[in-house]
Amino acid sequence: MKIVRTIAFALGFVATSAYAEAITPPHSIAVAGEATMYLPPDYATIELGVVTQAPLVGDALAENSARMTRVIAAIRALGIPDKDIHTSTFLIQPKYGKVEQGNYDTDQFRTIVGYYISNRVTVTVRNLTKIATIIDESVKAGANASGNVEFAIDSLTAHLDEARRKAIETAHHRAEVLTQAAHVSLGAALSITDNEANEYYSDEARGYNYYGNGAETVVVTGSRIPTPIEPGLISIVSRVTVVYAVH
Repeated sequence: MKIVRTIAFALGFVATSAYAEAITPPHSIAVAGEATMYLPPDYATIELGVVTQAPLVGDALAENSARMTRVIAAIRALGIPDKDIHTSTFLIQPKYGKVEQGNYDTDQFRTIVGYYISNRVTVTVRNLTKIATIIDESVKAGANASGNVEFAIDSLTAHLDEARRKAIETAHHRAEVLTQAAHVSLGAALSITDNEANEYYSDEARGYNYYGNGAETVVVTGSRIPTPIEPGLISIVSRVTVVYAVH
C-alpha cells in the first residue's frame, strides 16, 4: 500500500506542476513599431460647383443648368473623359422670409421668398499638372462654389501592407535591443495588434497634415491669376504592438 500511495503522490505532484506551468503566463515584453512611407500622389479628385439663387425655382434652375453645362464643356475640352466626371451633389433648397422676433407661429407656414440651387461635380484627374487649369477654366465657365482637391494613390492596399511589414521590423528591432540590454533571450511573438493603418496628405514644406485622403480646400473665385496647387506627398502610416515571450 505504501508503494501505491507513494507512486500516486508522485504522479499527483507531476500533474500539479505541469498544470501550474500551463496556467502561468510566460515572461513577456510588449513593444511598439511604426513605419511611415512618403509617396507622390497618382491622381486627384476636384469638386467644382455652381450655386444660383432666384425668386422663382425655374429661374434659379435655368441659370444653374446653363452655367454647369458650360463648366462641364470646359472640363471636357481639357481632355477629361466623361467617365471621370460625375455629379456629386444636387440640391434645391427654399429660402424663407425673415420672421420678426416674438412673432413666430409654429402653426403658420413660412413664406418662401426664393430658391437656392447647388450643383457640384467631381472630376478625377490623373495628369496633376492639369489641376490648376481645370479650376481656372471652370471658373471662367461659371463655377462659383468652394471646392476640394483631394490627392490619392493607386494600389493603396499594397502600400499599407509594405508599411505594416516595416512596422513589424521596427518592433522586432526594439525588442532585440531591450532584451539584450536586460540580458534575457527573445522568444516568439505571442500577439500582434495592428493599431493603426491609414494614409494622410502631407505637405511638410508648409507644415500641413490632413488625415484621410487629405483635402486641400480651394476657394473658387473670379481671379485670373493661375491657381497654385501643390500635390505634396501622401504618407502611409502603420503602427503595431507586438508582445514577445522572453526567457
